[in-house]
Amino acid sequence: MVRTPRPPSTDEAADRISAYVYGNILVLAALVLLTNDDIDHGAGLAIVAGTAVSTFVAHAFAERLGSAVREGEHARMRVVLRDSLPIISSAALPALLMGAGAIGWISPAVALRIAEVSVVVRLGGTAFVVSRLQGRAVTAHTWFESMALAVTAVAIVGLKLLLTH
Repeated sequence: MVRTPRPPSTDEAADRISAYVYGNILVLAALVLLTNDDIDHGAGLAIVAGTAVSTFVAHAFAERLGSAVREGEHARMRVVLRDSLPIISSAALPALLMGAGAIGWISPAVALRIAEVSVVVRLGGTAFVVSRLQGRAVTAHTWFESMALAVTAVAIVGLKLLLTH
């Protein structure tokens, strides 16, 4: 018998979107601090991958503890890890680009700019996902929300950098 996947519940979708946004913001914060030399020597790849993995582990840990409050018991680790996976996906393309820059397939500067832009686009695209999950049609308002999300995410990264570096 083949199991057909069921669509995620509203709570599961909300958890995944939260992880997705959080992961993308932290990956973007890591990217904007990188230099061409970091990418050239492989540190860019290590920093992006390390940011994603450490954020994934911290998020899964926190979600598992939070589930005990919400549900009276810890959520299954499989569920927590699945709902935290969007954090790892946030780093996939940037990590590939950092690797391509490190081995010379593309210039470090190009790799870095494409990675940064891709993360901002992913963040802006969240508005379309939320609209779909809410059963709303894509309208001019969705496009405005998309741009507002991207600008807000960049501002959050700026605030993080201002306060921590």
